[in-house]
Amino acid sequence: MLGIWREELRITERENSAIEKELNISEIIQQKSLLAYFQPIMSVTGNKIIGLEGLIRGIIPGTTQIISPLLLFEAGNKEGLSKDLDRACRDKVLAAFKPFYQSDQDLLLFLNLDTSIIDEVGCSNYLNDQVNQNGINVKNIVIEINESKAKNTLALMQFVDTYKNYGFLIALDDVGAGFSNMDRIADLKPDIIKIDRAIVHKMDYIYHKQEVFKSLVNLSNKIGALIIAEGVETKQEAIQVLNLGGQLIQGFYFSKPVEEFVFSEALLEKNIDIVEEYKAFLFRELEDYNRKCLKYSQTVNRMIKSISTYDVSEFNFQLLKCIQDSVLIDCAYVLDESGIQCSETVGAKHSSICEKLVFHSAKIGVDHSIKKYYYNLIRRKQNTYVTEPYVSMATGSLCITYSKIFKHTNKKYILCVDFLEKKEPISLSNEESDFKITNNM
Repeated sequence: MLGIWREELRITERENSAIEKELNISEIIQQKSLLAYFQPIMSVTGNKIIGLEGLIRGIIPGTTQIISPLLLFEAGNKEGLSKDLDRACRDKVLAAFKPFYQSDQDLLLFLNLDTSIIDEVGCSNYLNDQVNQNGINVKNIVIEINESKAKNTLALMQFVDTYKNYGFLIALDDVGAGFSNMDRIADLKPDIIKIDRAIVHKMDYIYHKQEVFKSLVNLSNKIGALIIAEGVETKQEAIQVLNLGGQLIQGFYFSKPVEEFVFSEALLEKNIDIVEEYKAFLFRELEDYNRKCLKYSQTVNRMIKSISTYDVSEFNFQLLKCIQDSVLIDCAYVLDESGIQCSETVGAKHSSICEKLVFHSAKIGVDHSIKKYYYNLIRRKQNTYVTEPYVSMATGSLCITYSKIFKHTNKKYILCVDFLEKKEPISLSNEESDFKITNNM
C-alpha cells in the first residue's frame, strides 16, 4: 500500500506545511504518539477475512492533529531516525492487533517493514522479540517488504531467510509498480505477492493490465505464492481479479483503513455479492463467447463457400470481396496443406494504417506451420481452431484467428480469418450488456 505504512492521505499543501512546522519526530517516537489503523484482506472464495494490514498515523503530541504517513516517514528519514520510528510503529500495531489475535488465532497481521533499514539492522532478532513479547505466534505475522527500497540485495535475502526460518511469512509489496525487480521474486521466494493498485486500477477494461496480472498470477502459482490484489475500489475490479485467477482482495471496496476496525456482517455480505456477480458474469461471458463463435463460424463458412468455387489465383480478389465491408474482420489469408501461405494477407480497413515498422502482412510463401491455428488443425486432426486474443503482426490490432480446413480441387487448404477482438468493460448483472457483434456482409 504505497510502501512502508504509507497509505496516502489527501491533505492540502497548506495543511502539510503547518504540520511540518510543529512536527518533532524525536518527541513522537519517545512518546509513541502514533495511531494504528487496520484494513482487512478478504478471501473472496473462502468468504472470510484472512488478515489485517497494520498501517500507521502520527499525532502531534498534546493535540489531535493527525500526521500523514508520508510526512511522518520523511521526517524520520531526514533526522536519521528511520530505524527507531519503524520499531515504534511496529510496537503500536502489534499491541493494537493483539485483541484481534486473541479472538481469532488464525488471523494474519500484515506488518510493514521499512526495507531501507535492513542494511543497518542486518539479521537482528528485534522484530522476532517484538512479536514474542506481545504473545503473538510468529506464524501469524506476514512481513511486508518493498524490495525496491533495499540497497543491499544480499542483506535483504539474508533477512528474509532468517525470518522465514523463525516461521514468519514474507510478502512482496507493491509488485508491478514503478521499478519492481522481477528477478528478486525468484530470489526471495515470497509466500505472498501483493499486486499494486497501479495494475489493478481500471483492470476490468484495460487489456494490457489484465495480461500483466495474469502473468503475475501464473508466476505466483509456479513458485507457490499467494496473490493479493491491492487497491480494489470497485465491484468490476473485484470481479476481474477473480476472473484472472486472484482470490484475495484488499482495498476501499471492502473498507478503508480505520482506527477502530470491527468485523462486520456487511463485509461478508459484500463478499457474497461479489461471488454472485461473478457467477452471473461467467454465465454472460459464456453466452457471449458462444454467440461470437457462432458468428465467426457463419462468416468463415460463407467465405469458404465464396472462394472455393474459384481458382487459387482468384483467392485474393474473392477474399477482398468478402471482407471489404466488414467491421468484424481485420484480415484474411489462405494456407496450403503444409502451412505455406498461398494468398496475400487481405485486409479490410486496418492493414494500410498499420503497415509500418514491426507490423507487416505476411506474403505468399510464408511458412505458418508452427502457428497454433495451423498446428492444432493438422497434427491434432481438428477441423477448426480459435486462438486466444493476441496482437496481430499484420496490423497491430488485438484479434483472434479462426482457422478452418476446406477442400478445393481435391486438395486441402486452410482459411485463416483474423477477427478484431474488443475487450469490453465488465458489466454488472443489473446493467445492460455492452456486447454487440456487427457484420455487414
